[in-house]
Amino acid sequence: MISAGHETGSTVDAIYDILTGGGSIQTCLDAVRDATGARSVIFEHRPRGARDRRRFVACAMHGTPCDSDLRIEGGVSADSADEDGTYRLHLVAPKGGLMPGVGETLPMLLRHLRRALRLAARLDRTDLECTVYSSALDRLAIGAIFLDAEGRIVHETPLARALIDAGDGLRRVRGGLAACGGSADRSLQTAIRSALGLGGQPVTEQHTMVVARASGLRDLGVIVRRTKAGGDSAGGVGAVVMIRDADSGGTPDKDILRCLFDMTPAEADVARSLTAGLSLDETAEELGISRNTARAHLRSIFAKSGIRRQTELVRLMLSSAAMLSATPRAMDAA
Repeated sequence: MISAGHETGSTVDAIYDILTGGGSIQTCLDAVRDATGARSVIFEHRPRGARDRRRFVACAMHGTPCDSDLRIEGGVSADSADEDGTYRLHLVAPKGGLMPGVGETLPMLLRHLRRALRLAARLDRTDLECTVYSSALDRLAIGAIFLDAEGRIVHETPLARALIDAGDGLRRVRGGLAACGGSADRSLQTAIRSALGLGGQPVTEQHTMVVARASGLRDLGVIVRRTKAGGDSAGGVGAVVMIRDADSGGTPDKDILRCLFDMTPAEADVARSLTAGLSLDETAEELGISRNTARAHLRSIFAKSGIRRQTELVRLMLSSAAMLSATPRAMDAA
C-alpha cells in the first residue's frame, strides 16, 4: 500500500535505480502504477520555452486502452515547476478508487521523479564526455589507466587495455599495474606509491619514466599522476597512469586530410605515407607510382599547406584534426 512508508521508499528507490541505470521513464511509471493501484499513470513535461508537452502513459495491465484513460477526469494530480519547465503526474483511478493516502504521497513521488530525471541526464552527459575524451586519447596513441587509493586498476581506456594485454612492457598483477622488467617495475611501484601516499612515500604530484619492451619496439613513455577525484572513497580514483606508445600512432584520415588541406586523393595518400614514417622513395614504391610523380604530389602539398620541408609536413599532419580519426596500431592488432 502506497501510504506505508516502506512501500513509498521502495517506489522512490525504484525510480532512481531505473533512471540512473539507463532505464526509461515508461518503466518508472509502470512501477508507480503497480505501487499505487492506479488504472493508469500519466506523466507530462513541458520544457521551459517549449509549446508542446511530452506525455508518457503507463496503462493498466488488463487491456485498458491508453486513449480511453486520457479522457477520464477522475483521479489525482500533482504539479511542479523548476528551471527545466513544468511537470505533472496524474493517477487515473480504477473503479474501486485509489488507495488511501495516494493523493498525499503523489507530490513527493513527482519531486523524486523530477530529480531522478535530472540526475540521469547529468550522468548521461558525463558518460558522453568520458567516451569522447577516451576516444580522443586513443586516437592520439595515449592510453590511460586509473587506479584507486590502494593502487588497484579501476578503469582502462581501450588503447591502454590493448597495451597491457600484449604484455610487452606493462602487465596486470593482482588487480594492479606492474612493469615487466624488475628495475622498471620497482620504479613504477615507487611512482604509484608516491602518487597515492602509500608505504610512507613522500607524496608527489607527477612522476615520469620510460618502460622498455622485450619485443624491441620503442620504449613506452609513462607518467604517473596524482588525482583529486575521490581517491579516498569507495570506487574513487587516486592516480592515473598515462602511457605514450610512439610505435602505436596511426595515420591521419585520408578524407579529413582532403577536407582540411584541399588535397587530391593521390596527394592525401602521399601525405599519409610520409606521416607514417616512410621516405619519399618508400612512399612511391608503396603507392606504385614513380619517384617523380611522388615528388610532384609533394610539391603540390607544400604549395597548398604553405610549408617548405617534409619534416614540417609530418609535424603539420601529426598536429592536425585528421589524427583524431586515426586508429592506433596497437588497437588494430588487439
